[in-house]
Amino acid sequence: MTRRVLVTGAGGFVGSHFAPYLAGRGFEVRAIDVQPPARPPGSGVDFRVQDIREPRGLADALDGVDTVFNLASVHLDVHATPEQFESVNIKALEQLIELSAAAHVRRVVQVSSVGVYGHVAHPPAAEDAPLNPENEYERTKAAGERAAQAAARRMGLDLVIVRPSWVYGVGCPRTAKLIRSLRKRQFFFIGRGNNLRHPVYIDDTLAALELAAAAGPEVAGRTFNIAGPRWMTVAEMVGEFARALGVPPPALHIPRWLGLTVGWTAEQ
Repeated sequence: MTRRVLVTGAGGFVGSHFAPYLAGRGFEVRAIDVQPPARPPGSGVDFRVQDIREPRGLADALDGVDTVFNLASVHLDVHATPEQFESVNIKALEQLIELSAAAHVRRVVQVSSVGVYGHVAHPPAAEDAPLNPENEYERTKAAGERAAQAAARRMGLDLVIVRPSWVYGVGCPRTAKLIRSLRKRQFFFIGRGNNLRHPVYIDDTLAALELAAAAGPEVAGRTFNIAGPRWMTVAEMVGEFARALGVPPPALHIPRWLGLTVGWTAEQ
């Protein structure tokens, strides 16, 4: 592995941690995102405002790069259209593979999601478990994996896919929202709280991504899940957060249909 890498989606939660992490480990880091960074990326990071869908700027960003970490995706935007999900999570990814091959990139690490499995009846899911995505994000991430694999085979490019589980840590908007609501005693469960999460801490996720890039040629074409020591119900996970904060664990449960209605209304 040479020392010049490209991190796409570097303005997001994981990307904003990963770019300075790599720079701190001696890599020459180029980082791109469609939005300016929310906080300074730090020394050693060449941050460029760049839409991954725009080929000319992307080709410039790939010049001389050894390894690409693709974290760019449409994810938490509740107002995104199906076309927007598809344009980034599938079409732009396929273009990235083609441009990376043209730039003689050694390896692309595609960051997908365990969401592609949908509901897992008997957790944890192994990498070869059937995919059953349930929403637009999950469907386009699964389709993006297939498009990337086909393009990599066609172009002769080394591709590794990683599927992180529920990543949490400092700077995560979901973690911050959970902590705020617990401190204000405003958290409530939608349903019984027995749906599952498999949390993995941000630092462990960063180390796993670096390992996916540094591993030998035997991992080319393979897919790896990234997850923490154990999976748990949402009720268990929230209880752990409450104990760490020193607040009483929440006890209010509302019917799922009502919670979804309230959540949808709040997003409008």
